[in-house]
Amino acid sequence: MPEPATQHRHIDRTEQLESAARLTTRDGQRNGVRQALFFEGPSDIGKSSLLFEIYERHAATNVYFVDLSRTVAEHDVLESLSMQARSQEVSVPSYRNARDRFAEQSGSTQLDLTNVRVRNGAIQLLAQGQDRGVRLAALSDALLDNLVADARRPVVCLDSFEACAQPMRDWLGRSLLPNLLSRREVSVFLAGREVPRLPHPPYSNAVHTLVLPPFDVEAVQDWIETLGFASLRDKAMKIQRRHGGVPGLLAEFFACHIEPSETAPPHPDGQHITTTLDNGDDREG
Repeated sequence: MPEPATQHRHIDRTEQLESAARLTTRDGQRNGVRQALFFEGPSDIGKSSLLFEIYERHAATNVYFVDLSRTVAEHDVLESLSMQARSQEVSVPSYRNARDRFAEQSGSTQLDLTNVRVRNGAIQLLAQGQDRGVRLAALSDALLDNLVADARRPVVCLDSFEACAQPMRDWLGRSLLPNLLSRREVSVFLAGREVPRLPHPPYSNAVHTLVLPPFDVEAVQDWIETLGFASLRDKAMKIQRRHGGVPGLLAEFFACHIEPSETAPPHPDGQHITTTLDNGDDREG
C-alpha cells in the first residue's frame, strides 16, 4: 500500500482526474468500452502522485494500490491485493483455499522427486514452468472472483511498471491485466515511464494511455499560491521555465525555498541577501 504523504503534493491534473472520475462512476455507466487508464511519462513528471491521488479519492470504496517496484514475483502482487482486501473486510476464501491447496501439492511433489532420478532436465523445467503458469492463472481467477463478489466495483492502482523485470512485465501484460479487464466491474489505473501495450482487442480497446505533460505556468502559479509564497507570486513563469515544468524538480525547488521574513535583520554591509534563480532573476531564500 502507498505510504502516507509526508509533504504537500501538488497534483493539478484536472483533465486526468476528470477522466478517472468518469471511469469509476458508480452508476453502472462506462465511458464507451474504457475501463483502464495508463499514465505514461518520464521520471519526476508526477505519475505516482496522480495515482496516489486517485487512490485517496476512492479510499472509502474497494481500492487497491500495488507499488510494482517493491514486488519481486508475481505471487507478491496477488498477496498484496489479498492483504489489502482483508484490511477492507473483503473476504478472499477462494484465493486462500487455492493458495493452500497448491502449497500442499508443491510440498508433495518435492518429496516425490527426492526418490526419482530425472534424466532430462529440460523436460522437467518446461513442466515446472507450465505448472507455475497454470497455478498463477488459477490463483488470479480465484482472487479476482472474490474482489468483485457482492456487486463490488474495485479500483486497482499499479505503480512503477518500468521497475518490473521482463517475466513480471509479461505476466502483467498477458495475464493479470487481461484478467482484470475481463471483469467489467473493475477499474484499472497503471503508471510508469513506459506502460504495457495489450496485444489485442477487446482488452487493448479498454485501455486509454495518457502521456503526462509538464506543468504549465498557471499550474506553477497555483502551486505558489497554495504554499503561500508571496515573494514568488510574480515569478511563476521564470520558475516554470527554469525547471521545465517538471513537478519533481519544482517540488525540490519549493522545498528549499525560505520565505523572507518581514523583519529580517540587515546584512552588515547594508545589502539584502539574495540567490540567483536564473540569469539574474532574484530568488529570496
